[in-house]
Parts: sequence; structure tokens; C-alpha cells
Amino acid sequence: MTVGLSAADIIQTQRTEQGLHYEKLAKETRRLLRARVGEDVERAKRLNDSILHLKGVSPSQVHSNAFLANLSVQYKNDEYIGESLMPIVPCGKRSDDYAVFPKRERFAFPDDAIGARGRANELSESRSSDNYSVKDYALQNFVDVETVNNQDAPFDEMLDLIEAINDGLAFKREKRIATIVTTAGNYAGNTVTLAGSDQWNSAGGGDPIKNVQDALAALWMGQGRTRRVMFSSLEVYNVLARHAALRDLFKYTTEGLATRQQLARYFDCDDYLIGAAREDTANAGAAASYPRIWGKHLGILRVAERATRRSAHFGSTFRSAGDPVTNEWFDAAVGKAGGYLAKVGVSEDHKVVAGDTGYLVVNAIA
Repeated sequence: MTVGLSAADIIQTQRTEQGLHYEKLAKETRRLLRARVGEDVERAKRLNDSILHLKGVSPSQVHSNAFLANLSVQYKNDEYIGESLMPIVPCGKRSDDYAVFPKRERFAFPDDAIGARGRANELSESRSSDNYSVKDYALQNFVDVETVNNQDAPFDEMLDLIEAINDGLAFKREKRIATIVTTAGNYAGNTVTLAGSDQWNSAGGGDPIKNVQDALAALWMGQGRTRRVMFSSLEVYNVLARHAALRDLFKYTTEGLATRQQLARYFDCDDYLIGAAREDTANAGAAASYPRIWGKHLGILRVAERATRRSAHFGSTFRSAGDPVTNEWFDAAVGKAGGYLAKVGVSEDHKVVAGDTGYLVVNAIA
């Protein structure tokens, strides 16, 4: 007698291999979902991967990229050295005079011999003056309310509002000071220009030791406390760090290249500052170009430890007392819902005070 098949039997015999596999996975999934949290995690992961493969779903189809809360990329310029070469002198007025004592009067004196009834020769002294006059500098930035409200971590647009301005002002200040201290005309004749075989990266290597000794011998000084500070671009420092004549001085005591601290000590200077800041010199729309702003020169300056009434140092940054000034406000008239504006301003004058207390080696390298 033939036994009839039920409808369930007929359906079972017609199941495809994929269908049976899916049914098994679904049953196992339900079991895992009923299990306590933390049980059989690895098995659950393998099961989930199997289901995704069966369904033809890729990981990218079930995930939308979001910003990481703990990582972002933001560039910053290399350390600035300008203010260390021309330190700040706070001033109460936008312009004023300061006293200048003529140099010649302290390097020649009348006869000091005196007889029993004679009178001492009298010194002849005079005074002159120079002046500073601050200029105003400022930058402004804006962020709208919608951007602030819509930002994800790691963005902090309100913090960047001020930080970007300060970076811009510091960059422009570095440019101004770099121009001043790398201009030969600001040194009252205390300069030398190297060319050809005299340059330190030429085939012969020039003579950097003699050049720096000549520079040190040419520096004038005053009564106020100053520091002798060398400075150069990173390119010049790299040439000196590997220069055969200088490395030969340390070969029995120190391995590797000469450090800036070693070079400063060797030349009897208090410090050696390296200008490594870059700037983008390309026109808008062109490919970026990032040369360093301190050129191919080396200089030595007398830098004032603090402003005094009796000081001879290369230069100062006269800055209005209380500067920089930061203002931040909300403007409802801008954009859909308004926005925040910030402005930072400063009044200052970078002034060469006594150019002959410095020395500049122009084009130290090619």
C-alpha cells in the first residue's frame, strides 16, 4: 500500500540546500539571543558572518562612517624664534623717546694726570635720543551657530576660532622679525657676505670657525645684562652639524652630529636658535610650496635679558602694555541663526636698538 505524503513532507523534500542552511542558522541565532549576555560570543560572531555572507551583505553596507572622537589631523608651524631674538618691552604710550648715550664717549677720555695744585680734566658728555612708534596688527575669525551646534567630536570650532587667529599673528610677527634680523643694513657694518668656496657647503667647506670668531670679535656691548645668541635657518644648522671641521672637535667625546647646544658652547654663546618655520609662497590655486623663512644666513646678537636703563642690545619689540587684546562677540545678523566672531589685536614695533651689537654672515651656504 502506498503511503501518501503530507503537505509538510512535500515542502521538506523540496527545500534547497541554501534554505536548509538558512533555517539552521536562524534556529541557532534564536538560541544565542535567548542566552545570557556574554555567553558564546565567538560563536555568535561566526554565525553573524555566515548570515551576512549568505545574504550577500558587506560590512560597508551596514555601517556609516563617522568622525573619530579621539583623532584628527591639524598642522602647526615649527617653533618660532623671533621674539627670543627681539624680546618684548612693554610700553605705556603708542610712541615715545628713549635715551641714547653716544658710543665714542666711553672709548676715549681726557688726560687723568693731575698736579699738586692742578684741576682734574672734566669729562665731556652728551645725550641723544631715539624713538619707537607702535603699529596696529589684528586678525578676525568667524564661525556660525549652525556649525557649532552640528559639530561632532573631535571638532571644537569655538576653540579653533581664537587659536587660528593667534597662529596667524605669530606667523606674521615671525616674518617681520626674520626680515629685520636677516637684513645686512641693520648691522652698522657688522656683516660679511660669503660666496663660492668660502660658503660652508662648498666642496672645500669654507671656514665657519673663523667666520664665527670674527663675528664674536666684532660685537659691541653695554652695561646691561645680555646673552650672546646665535641664530640661523635649519638648512645652515644642518650644514654646521655635519661640517668636517666642527665634527672633528667632538670626535673623541661625542658620537654623531654636532648638536646646537654643543655649537653654542664651542663658540662661547649662551644659545643657538634655529629658525625652522615655513611659509606657503605659491599663488592661490597653484600647487603649494613650503620654503623656510629664515634664509641661508647665520647671525649672532646680544639679546637683552630684560629692559634696563643702561643696555646695549640688538633690538626690542616695543608692545603696548596689556596687549594682545582679544574680543569675542555674537552677531545675529550673519547667516541663518547668527554666528560668533573673534578678533585679536596687538600694537608693537620691532626696533633695532644697537645694530653693532650683532653680526650677520650673509649667504653662509649656497
